[in-house]
Amino acid sequence: MRVEIDQSGRIEQLDTSTIVGYANGHSDAVEIQVNTKRKLKQQLSSRLYPNKDLPAVIFAVCIFILISKNLKITAIEIDEEYSGKEEIIMETINKLLKSTKHPTYITIRFRRIGKNSPAHYLVWNIHRGKRNSKYRRLSLKEILGWFWRK
Repeated sequence: MRVEIDQSGRIEQLDTSTIVGYANGHSDAVEIQVNTKRKLKQQLSSRLYPNKDLPAVIFAVCIFILISKNLKITAIEIDEEYSGKEEIIMETINKLLKSTKHPTYITIRFRRIGKNSPAHYLVWNIHRGKRNSKYRRLSLKEILGWFWRK
């Protein structure tokens, strides 16, 4: 199954929540609240990653959390949210998939998703509070747990 992944409310915007979701027949989304993003930036920027790469890495962790539960996903198309950071995003997702011994190979591509995409429609409407879709709020502990995995 191929899905498109989009985000509404960029990770580095510390005044609004971030919604990352996928859609293509099936859909799922996660939210990072403002206070969680601020704490992530505070705890991770000084230790692990340069500030310029941190949003892309957190975005990749969110994508991994989304796709890791659905074993039917074999290909993902990610919106070009972070131009020039595609390699970092791909590398992070692949490392996390290997650390969990994910049984399927996932093809990762980057392209402009556009406003007509079901993924864009999903995350935009959740972000604006117009859709009662089920989505999960990610905790600081859950996100940080993936940074400390070997």
